[in-house]
Order: sequence, then structure tokens, then C-alpha cells
Amino acid sequence: MDFTSNLREMLWAKVGENKDYPNRKRMADALGIDPSQLNRFLDGERGLSVESLGRILDGLGARVVLPGDAGEPAHEVRFVSPRVDGAAPDATPPDAEDYIAVPMVSMTAAAKPGRIDPADTQGWMLVWRHHESVRFRTDLVAASIAPGEDGMAPALHAGDVVLVDRGEKSPDPAGKIMLVRDPDGACSVRRVATQSVADDLELVFYADSSRDTPPRVHRLRRDYAGDLGRAIAGRVVWAWSDMTRN
Repeated sequence: MDFTSNLREMLWAKVGENKDYPNRKRMADALGIDPSQLNRFLDGERGLSVESLGRILDGLGARVVLPGDAGEPAHEVRFVSPRVDGAAPDATPPDAEDYIAVPMVSMTAAAKPGRIDPADTQGWMLVWRHHESVRFRTDLVAASIAPGEDGMAPALHAGDVVLVDRGEKSPDPAGKIMLVRDPDGACSVRRVATQSVADDLELVFYADSSRDTPPRVHRLRRDYAGDLGRAIAGRVVWAWSDMTRN
């Protein structure tokens, strides 16, 4: 599939009830482009201007990686005689093109800007690349919820592993589960809400178990020098949970 078709499909996947944008108009407004131009692009009637394309890519947190550039943290997988479990012996083996290997790191390492340091890599998680929550994402890392950190229960518990898209740092719409960093550097997984306050933006990091884990409130300019990337390291898009717990 070519780049234009990929982009059109990716935008379509973000529009609808309970998705990033409830309708095309809201998407166009959020990305800062003309709604009629977005409609014609999504309907396949015409392309995008260079300026509109740039705004869309910026709004999606996308980065262009040319051939020969340094790779993303997520690596392609080369299967070497994989063991197939739970299937007939003559079943078609997995296709390496269907998977990516994501580095498993600590929460602190996952929240660091830039490339993942090989010294921080604890292992690798295989991810099926065609799932809706994973498609078109490349800046992925996996991290384990720390022992004693049960603020996101019952959705997430200590020991669960989350898949974080470090390319998505926008807190809108409110309620996304994200990897956040407090001003003192402490990292955790929380839902995020924002509110304009005077000449600043208030960031509220709150847990699902709010009775036992009170929300933490910070301000973007005051506490993070206006850099959203210092407050939000990425969005949780997938999780592996221990279902034998209950």
C-alpha cells in the first residue's frame, strides 16, 4: 500500500464514536486544516497540499524516516525455526512480516526522550502489527507496572506489561491512559486530563482507584518549562495482564 493510501486509512481509523475524533470536522479543527480539504482527501477525490500534509503529520506526532536513517525502537522480526504451540504440526508457521519486536524496558527508560539505550533493554516483546491499536505505530516500547503500583486497578495491576506509543503525546481527548512523568522525574501510568488556567495549562494525572490514589496536578509552563514531552512520554495502546490473578 502506498503512503497516501496508508495515511488515508490511518485517518479513517481515528474518526468515529469512542475514537480520537468524533467526526471529520473535529479532526480538521484539531489538525488545523480546512475541513473541505480533509473531506475530499478522505473520500479519495484529491490529495493534500504540502502545508496540510505537514500539519496532519505534526498533529499525529508522525516522523518521516528515510531509507538509511536510524531505525525506530521497534525492530523487524526474523523468525528462525519458531516453535508453533497449540496448532497442528503441519500448520503454516508465523510470517515475520506480521510481527515487530518491541524493547522491554523500565518505566523510567521508556519515558526518556530519544532512542532506547541498549543497556536499558531487558528483553523483547513480539507484537502482531495488524491489530487496530498497533497499526501505523512505530515508536513503541513495552514496560512493566512496578510492584505496589495498583492505582490503575482493575484495568492494570502491578506486574502487567503495557505497550506505549511514544509518538503520541497529546492528552486530548481527556481520559487517555498515558505514561506520565512528574516534575521530580517519577514515572507512572495514569489517565490525563487538562484545563486552561490563567496563562498556563493544568495537567491532571489521575488513577482509576482514585480513593486510594489521589490525582496529581501540575502545570505545563510552571513545572515543565512548557514542554509537553517532559510531562507525557506516550500513550498506552495495549497491555498484557495476568488473567490468573482473579
